[in-house]
Amino acid sequence: MAKTTLLRARVDIARKTRAEKILGRYGLTPAQAINVFYAKVAETNGLPFDLRPSETQDLLADPEFRTFLARLKSGQVNYRNSDEIPA
Repeated sequence: MAKTTLLRARVDIARKTRAEKILGRYGLTPAQAINVFYAKVAETNGLPFDLRPSETQDLLADPEFRTFLARLKSGQVNYRNSDEIPA
């Protein structure tokens, strides 16, 4: 069996509830959905979808994401491809 790791993330309660209802229609648990998402990111070597302007605004409103962007712009984070991202 492959090694696994625990992933923790903060998610808006309403967004989580709505997403889990939709995932349930597909018979997916949140953990399974995250694994599918990560598999597609690895397969495509990027996001497996386009971000729309409203989604981008939501991301930019997230303080953690803004901090990550600041670190990326300052050179503290510099990933050129998925092989360089630490496990």
